[in-house]
Amino acid sequence: MPPRASTIVDPRFAVELRRLREDRGLSLRQLAAVVNHGKSLIHQFESGQTKPTVEIAARLDRALQAQGALAGMVSTAPEVGERLAFAALRPHCVDSAAVNALGNLLAGYRRLEDAIGSGPVMGAVRVQLDTVVSLLRDAPVGARAEMVDMAAQWAQFAGWLGIARGDARAATSWHARALQWANEAGNKNLVATVLSFQGHQAEWQGDLPAMVGLSRAARRDDSVDAALRAYCAGQEARGLAMAGAAAAEVSSCLAEASELADQAAEGPLSPWGYWYTPSFFAVQHGIAWRYLGATDSRANDRALELLMAGVAGVSEEAAGADWHGRNLVHLAIAQGQAGDLTVAGETLAAADQIAVASASRRLTNEVIAAVRQLALSGMP
Repeated sequence: MPPRASTIVDPRFAVELRRLREDRGLSLRQLAAVVNHGKSLIHQFESGQTKPTVEIAARLDRALQAQGALAGMVSTAPEVGERLAFAALRPHCVDSAAVNALGNLLAGYRRLEDAIGSGPVMGAVRVQLDTVVSLLRDAPVGARAEMVDMAAQWAQFAGWLGIARGDARAATSWHARALQWANEAGNKNLVATVLSFQGHQAEWQGDLPAMVGLSRAARRDDSVDAALRAYCAGQEARGLAMAGAAAAEVSSCLAEASELADQAAEGPLSPWGYWYTPSFFAVQHGIAWRYLGATDSRANDRALELLMAGVAGVSEEAAGADWHGRNLVHLAIAQGQAGDLTVAGETLAAADQIAVASASRRLTNEVIAAVRQLALSGMP
C-alpha cells in the first residue's frame, strides 16, 4: 500500500499568520476561540512547529478575513510527501527524487529561520535530521553520493542553528559531521561554508586566532564561490579588528572582501548563498569598522554609514530574525561610540524585542553586554 500524501506548507505561512492576527488586534487566545482550537495549537502554527491542514488554514482565513491567502499556502503534495515517506520506510530505495524533496524542505526551513529566528524551527529541524541521518546510513551504494551531499547541507544548517541558539555542543557536533560528509561528497563550496561557520563559532567562543585561521582556510581555494570567499574575507577582517590588528591590515582585508563581493554580484546568487546581498556585506564590513571605531572616530563614522545602510536593506520577512537583532546590537554600539546614547538605547530596545520573540539566548546575552558597555559611556 503506498504511503499517504503529506501536507506541504509554504515556509511563509507562520509569519503571515502571525502578521494577520496582530493586524486584526487578536491575541492567540482570542483567535483560538474563534476557530475552535486551543491557544497552544495556534502558537505552534505561528512558530512553525506544527503544520495546519487545508481545512484549518481555510478556517483561519475566514477568521482573519484573509481571503484565502493562508489556505493557498497549504497543499497536499503526494509527489513530495509520498516520496519522503516511502524513502523513510524503505531507505534502500532512496533515489534522486527523495534527495530533491529533502533539498526543497531544507530551503523552506532556511527561509523560515530567516523570518522567525532559530528558536521556533529548531525542534522541527531535529525531527527531520533523524530522518536524514537514517536515510544516509541505509542508502544503497548507488544513492550514497547524492544523499551524503544532502546530509552535509542539513548538518551545516543544524550547526548554524546551534550557533544561533548558543548551543556550542550541538554546533560543534553537527559542523564536524557536515565537514566529514561535505569532503566525502567533494563539495568544495560546502567544505568552505562549514569552515567559515566554524570560524564564526570560534568568534562566539572568544577564540580569535581560530576565527582568523578558519576564515583564511575557507577561502584558500580560488575555485570556491566568490560570494563565499567575500564573506570569509570579511569575517577575517572582523577577527583581525577584534584582536587589535592595525587599521591598515583590517582595511586591506576588507578591500579584498569588497573586490570578491563585486565579482559575485556579476552573477546570480546561489541557492545556498541567497543571503550574500549588498546589504549583508554592508553590515559585515560595518561591524569590522565599528571595532576600529572604538579608538578612531573616522572609522566609527564609516561603521555607522555601512551599518545603517545594511540594516535598512533587510527585508520585512527577516526583520524578526535573531541575526538581524545582533546586527542592531553592533549598530547601537557604533551609535554609542559616536556619543548618540539615546538613539543607541532605542536600537538596543529593538534588538531586545527580537531576542524575546525569537527566544534567542545568545542575542539576549549580547544585548545585556551592550547595555553594560554603553552604560559605562553614560547611557541612561
